[in-house]
Amino acid sequence: MPGGPDLAAETTQIPETPAVADVSGRLWSRSFMALLVTQFLGALNDNMFRWLVVPIGISILDKRLGRGYDSVALSAGLACFVLPFILAAAPAGYLADRFSKRTVIVGCKLGELIIMILGVGAILVGNLYLMLAVVALMGTQSALFGPSKLGSIPEIVRSDRISAANGMIGMTTVLASVIGSVAGGLLYVCTTSHLWWLSAVALIGVALAGLAASLQIAPLRSANPARTFPFNAPRQTVRDLALLASSRPLLRAALGCAVFWGLGALAQVNIDLLVKKTLLGTPVHVGVLLGILAIGVGAGSVLAGVWSGGRVELGIVPLGAAGIAASSMLLFTIPDAYLWNCLWLFMLGASAGLYNIPILAFLQRHAPAKSRGAILAASNLLAFSAMLLAAGVFWLANKVLGLLAPDIFLLLGIATVPVFLYVVWLLPGATARILVSLLSHTIYRVRVEGRENLPEQGGALLVANHVSLIDGVLLILYSPRPVRMVARPDPNHPRLFRWLAKDSGTIFIQPGKRSVVESIRIGREALRSGDLVCIFPEGQITHTGELGEFRPGFLSILKDTGVPVIPIYLGGLWGSIFSYERGKFFWKWPRRWPYPVSIRIGRPITEPDDAAQVRQAVASLEQK
Repeated sequence: MPGGPDLAAETTQIPETPAVADVSGRLWSRSFMALLVTQFLGALNDNMFRWLVVPIGISILDKRLGRGYDSVALSAGLACFVLPFILAAAPAGYLADRFSKRTVIVGCKLGELIIMILGVGAILVGNLYLMLAVVALMGTQSALFGPSKLGSIPEIVRSDRISAANGMIGMTTVLASVIGSVAGGLLYVCTTSHLWWLSAVALIGVALAGLAASLQIAPLRSANPARTFPFNAPRQTVRDLALLASSRPLLRAALGCAVFWGLGALAQVNIDLLVKKTLLGTPVHVGVLLGILAIGVGAGSVLAGVWSGGRVELGIVPLGAAGIAASSMLLFTIPDAYLWNCLWLFMLGASAGLYNIPILAFLQRHAPAKSRGAILAASNLLAFSAMLLAAGVFWLANKVLGLLAPDIFLLLGIATVPVFLYVVWLLPGATARILVSLLSHTIYRVRVEGRENLPEQGGALLVANHVSLIDGVLLILYSPRPVRMVARPDPNHPRLFRWLAKDSGTIFIQPGKRSVVESIRIGREALRSGDLVCIFPEGQITHTGELGEFRPGFLSILKDTGVPVIPIYLGGLWGSIFSYERGKFFWKWPRRWPYPVSIRIGRPITEPDDAAQVRQAVASLEQK
């Protein structure tokens, strides 16, 4: 999981414009909607086929070897699906970088259609090995599809929509998993009742619909047309892993994804064991509980996109890790209570969604564009290696150690505790920031206007009015990019706010001419290096609620930087407990709850003539 002050230095920003021919970059564009539908139908088919084949395989083993081989069938099916993600990692990365990702996606959907036809044939023949071979082909298709699917998101949507886009992808994938897992159980009933043709219609029809949806994605340019085919796949896989490891933040993010998929795979196969051995249910009940888990993942994914607020918010990750640990342990405490199992499985899924989406968005945003496919393929290799390891752990825990499903959930929760502690240690500032953000959401109802006026890349000087003690905190929280504040140390600020300011790289101005000169120098360097720097040119918090005069000293920071000034007006904060209204901070009742606040961002000003011009730009935002 990424983090630390070296983040910007060790990652590469994506291009400002998407590598596409005719998409708008909006979440509701035709291309992104087509990608959503394509992903939905692919995940639907994956789950329908897997949960149709697994009970068929179990019944075949029961007839040949007797009962008690459920975990063998589950582990074999999971291994057959996951192993191709390891073996096909290098070709998957090559295809995503060398060709248009849209072309790869369409080709994969055509392959899915052929595989589903083969799958129907394998079911009719009733050969377990053929069915497992088709599951392996499905895994190969998914392995080739994954890097192009995930890599296309930063090319289709704007960078400030990546987290929300991943949340929507996660939600549709989960919805497909819910429907697919339930439908797979129903198709099993149909198939064993001599209505196999319904399974054929469902599997092949969904594959055809997915192919049609993929054709609606707008053309995407090849990221690296010069890349050659990796004839030595193992060597290329090692190279891709080395490329991933060359950036510590990206490697941490990939390992974070691997933890998510490993624990998720273990939870998924453990639900089947929970239903059959503890709750004494049927395959349909397995589908229901898997659906509840999946709905939780979808809800957590969407919530992560909303909480991210136009940025990659890594502070959500430790909240998700804590939820995974707590929910897993709680599943141990109520092994035979069906409704409680439903509740904690939902919470487990929601926590997993909160955990995974920010990490995935970070990988997509910061992987270099020309090698994004290779980076994502290497990440997939680690993720599905963890899933394969999960299959082995499940077999060891259940068949060798004789542990039941509640015991395995307890182990899953205990294993997540070190992950939570590591993430908090790695991301203390981000963790504190999201906690402060959640607190601010309970006190304020913030509306941001003009977010598009903030440059996606490059430096800019943000100039805002100063109304309350938390002005800087709100700007840091609601900016899609990190903001470095210029401020004097103030003992009146709460200790948490002061620590958050220091962690976010605040440029402090100490009394004395030498300190002021040094602060100006640091501010200029930050602007030249592409940072957003914010200053309150009034020099103090307003005591009247009116906009004060701007001191011209802030213009010194702009000298020889060539960056624009972005005027910002903070509205509605006068009267809050953090303002000086009624002659004091804090010790007063707020006039409203939650308090409506607006952050209005104006158009950039290049080379302003004087402080009055900037003040007028800020004042004009008040009238909007």
